[in-house]
Amino acid sequence: MNKSVFDPRTKLAVILFASLTMMIPIRWEEECLFVTFLFLLFVWSGFWKKGITLYLLFLFLTWTDQQLFAQGEHVWLLLLDFFSVGYRRLLPTIMAAVFAVSGTRNSEWMAALQKIHLPNVLLVPLAVLFRFFPTLIQDFKRIRQAMRLRGIGVTGVSLFVHPVQSLEYLLIPLLMSAEKTTTELSATALVRGLATDTRHTTVYDQKLQWRDGLVLLVLGGFLLGRVWLA
Repeated sequence: MNKSVFDPRTKLAVILFASLTMMIPIRWEEECLFVTFLFLLFVWSGFWKKGITLYLLFLFLTWTDQQLFAQGEHVWLLLLDFFSVGYRRLLPTIMAAVFAVSGTRNSEWMAALQKIHLPNVLLVPLAVLFRFFPTLIQDFKRIRQAMRLRGIGVTGVSLFVHPVQSLEYLLIPLLMSAEKTTTELSATALVRGLATDTRHTTVYDQKLQWRDGLVLLVLGGFLLGRVWLA
């Protein structure tokens, strides 16, 4: 895994700003400018393949919206256009989330959240959440491998044709594994002392660099521009 060049707190600010853009009306030019900014962050961090994929998806959704809007007012075209615009508006938040998790370890996130004095009532659930999904993915892969060894089909077609079998051999073991994983991760977080009010130590030295300041400055510029144009 490549090491992130940005502080987790900076990435958190990017996620919050991207979520804000999804909740307020913005012009297409502003949306395109912000998505381009996110793409540049991907390139700067060394994850240019992910950036190109998501940026091309944004351009495709924009092109689809323009083509469907020009075809007329048929109900199906309007429905497809609605979903196209909806996915496009959601894409900046998805890009920000992918950018945030790329190259940042769970321990770095915890160190950053502790440094901004996040309350323990939120810190412990987040510690469990950060480790839950990677563990769940690994459990899902192991279940699929076990199904292959027993000659049970795990392709998309077989799961669709035999939904009861899918429920019995895939979903139920996955839910049981998820319950066990959640309990173990919660106990681990408490054993590590994340719920205590004393100052925690960490091996990660979290310091804001000039590049973090530049990103925060650009986000502030976007915010001031939005207020000015409102």
